[in-house]
Amino acid sequence: MNTNSQNISPQTAVTAAMAKPLVLWGYPLLEVLRTCQVQSNPQATPAFGRGPFGMFQGSDRPWTHEDRDIVTPSCDLLYYNAWIWIGSSPVRLHIPPNHGRYYVVQLLDAWSENFHNVGLRNTPPEGTEWWLIHTEDPMPEGIDPAHVVRCPTRLVWLLGRALVGGVSDAPDARAFADGVRLEGSGPRPLCVSLWQDSGNASQDFFANLIQAVDEIGVPSGASDLRPLMRSLRLPPGGLDALERSSERVREGLRQAHTEGMHLIEQHIVNLTRKPWTWSPHLGVWGDNILMRATVAMKGLGALSATETIYAQADFDADSEPLDGQHGYTLRFENGQMPPADAFWSVSLYGEDRYFAANPLGRYAIGDRTTGLRLSQDNSLTLQIQNERPAEGDANWLPAPTGRFYLILRLYHPREEMLKGRYALPPVQRIKER
Repeated sequence: MNTNSQNISPQTAVTAAMAKPLVLWGYPLLEVLRTCQVQSNPQATPAFGRGPFGMFQGSDRPWTHEDRDIVTPSCDLLYYNAWIWIGSSPVRLHIPPNHGRYYVVQLLDAWSENFHNVGLRNTPPEGTEWWLIHTEDPMPEGIDPAHVVRCPTRLVWLLGRALVGGVSDAPDARAFADGVRLEGSGPRPLCVSLWQDSGNASQDFFANLIQAVDEIGVPSGASDLRPLMRSLRLPPGGLDALERSSERVREGLRQAHTEGMHLIEQHIVNLTRKPWTWSPHLGVWGDNILMRATVAMKGLGALSATETIYAQADFDADSEPLDGQHGYTLRFENGQMPPADAFWSVSLYGEDRYFAANPLGRYAIGDRTTGLRLSQDNSLTLQIQNERPAEGDANWLPAPTGRFYLILRLYHPREEMLKGRYALPPVQRIKER
């Protein structure tokens, strides 16, 4: 415990110790619900994925440093969001015709599990209908089982992405996204409509958790800490349980929330100080509570690794933190470009986990960047620094003046990446003269 044990009661200490795992366990669920509350708020002005519950709402342009609904976004894609509640009848997902443009409609449950993706790999070019049902519901009659997706929770987040080739291509990408439609969603769940945000972080956390777990439930493949909630006398549905609790219990919950959030924050940074870290298990968490919580804090909505690999660089080749006070290079040798069948790109984010403003308006660079210059030996060297390079803008990824990190995304990664046979080159610091 962070507080001196002589200054706290045994009841406070026991409550804090027991409730701390609930913070790690419940954080991804609450972060999903918070996002749902923001994006499906009936009073919100529709924009950039915000709009009525049960309908897709998309962005008109790639995201920039001004867009802050989701941490660690991509600027290679147009996002289109929808939130649905699966009642007793299936929800229909319509995919329009598509002729080669990369897209994916990611399905996440309320606990941030990427349980299914709809895209080029499983949908014909002429488009099709998909039917979404809850895992406990019977198979509907008259529907092709091959086009039925069973969903672990009744609240489902559909996070669509469509590749966009710049501002001039945005209207065509948006036209495709507008053709992706939903029909048959139930109403917004109460745990979203009654979202509590009083400014008391710990009390809001546990109040929202109690309400959410009662209504959302826990998927069969995930860790279930509801018995621990009951042992703390936080029964499902008892939103007033915190107010009935003694001050000692509430103090224990405050300590648990502070320490639990600190633990998650500690793990969003690469603790090994390796140049690159990535996981083949991203998006599919099972009972890995800490990893689920860590990614919910730094990259909520991450796709499963078979769809996209997210490699993160917090440190350079000498295990020093990336900092805009220095310049860096990232060099891919001839024949050693990132192995992706769709495309790849390197995005840069500031310490706040969003894009950093820069004079070039460039937030990522990759195989689709216009004007990239290869060396005479056909290698590719990216320049990552705050000041404009003397060589020009072609291979420049602008950095802020302070700390930052990189995410290398590989869409439809090849087997050598998934199996660990491809080694990403480290980011090299340019030595000051």
